[in-house]
Amino acid sequence: MAEIVGSLFGITPDLYERQLRAQDEERAIKMANLAPGARGAAMIQSGAAGLTRGIGGLLGAEDPQMKLISARQQIMSQTDQSDPQSLANAAKQLNAMGDTQGAMALMDFARKAQSEMALVGQRRAAETASLAKAAQTNLTIRQEEELRAKLSQLGPDATEDQVIGVLTQYGPPEKVLAALTTAQSKKEASQAKIAAAQTAADAAIERAKVLADAKIEAANQAGATAKQIAQMKIDSSNQIAQMQIEAKKDLAQLAASLKGPKVLAPGLQKEEDKELELVDSLKAREDSLAPAIASLTPDPKTGKIPLELGPVRNLRYQAQNAAGNSTPESQRFAELERAVQAATNLKTDAAKGVQTDKDVLRFANELIAAFGKYDTTVTKQALDDFVKATAKAKENAQKRIDSRRKSQGVEPYYGPALGTSSNPIKLD
Repeated sequence: MAEIVGSLFGITPDLYERQLRAQDEERAIKMANLAPGARGAAMIQSGAAGLTRGIGGLLGAEDPQMKLISARQQIMSQTDQSDPQSLANAAKQLNAMGDTQGAMALMDFARKAQSEMALVGQRRAAETASLAKAAQTNLTIRQEEELRAKLSQLGPDATEDQVIGVLTQYGPPEKVLAALTTAQSKKEASQAKIAAAQTAADAAIERAKVLADAKIEAANQAGATAKQIAQMKIDSSNQIAQMQIEAKKDLAQLAASLKGPKVLAPGLQKEEDKELELVDSLKAREDSLAPAIASLTPDPKTGKIPLELGPVRNLRYQAQNAAGNSTPESQRFAELERAVQAATNLKTDAAKGVQTDKDVLRFANELIAAFGKYDTTVTKQALDDFVKATAKAKENAQKRIDSRRKSQGVEPYYGPALGTSSNPIKLD
């Protein structure tokens, strides 16, 4: 059927029907050439083939390829092909209906469209930067801020003489005005570059998510066990998390490179990169522990705990997951096991000399011990403490980043809102 389809979006249901009829006729002609009246017999056979398909349609039978083409056409009719995000959403729909090949092809198309848009953005940014470079400025950042503030105070009804009077405080009006235009052009160019980089990074991450979902769906249809599927989900989640970490780091470096002279020294930038990676790692751990906490939290209406621990129960959960006969409870148990494994890995890293927050390590040990005693309540409390310590360690790392930047006169990475949550973290 691949020779008929040709391409993902280059064929319609009507064209598909015509191609089928042409194939029937060609096949019939070859057979009819063995006897007189070849052409007439061929047309009869071709008509019979079409009649057979028509009768099949009346009886409710549906050509799988026709169904696939129609579904693709319907989805694409609702898609903005000039919008990469719309194309990515359409690829998700194709993947959800089992059309993995179509989803991957469409995602590749979206990626190319995204790359073209990013390239256009970069070219525009380069043009803007080139224009900005053409004008020379002697204004410092502080002078520029003061000048803009004074011009704003004049109000919308300011006269030309008033504006010129302010400009002359900083030099010849023509040069000062050119300096302001240059600064604004540089700012717009920097924003365009960052936006293009962010868009490209988002597209790459979205593409990785679609491909991961397609692989998991294919494995599921091939009869993979629940444990294998769970591992594939963990692997894909780790891969995407790593992509997000690298994208944030790249964007931070790009933003720093576009801000002019106020950037961290190379040595300090390396320290910040490590801190940023630590923050992302701690945030990922917070997110990964959330399902396990939910599994041990009583339902507010019924008061029932979704997952009860115990020696026999734990063994039963493990056996169900290993045999591919998982239940909601055994799946929750697998999530809890992953949380305990994260604590174990943290303890192992600390033993190898990897620097680890003391509170985080303490509560990681408590979680491991509580889980080994099959105590549901104590395990839940240990999990809560483990998450709180992780959140506190993340906040401390963020404060170190901003403190380092402040000491160097560099713009804060997280800003003044850091640590102003209405629910401050408290540890025993």
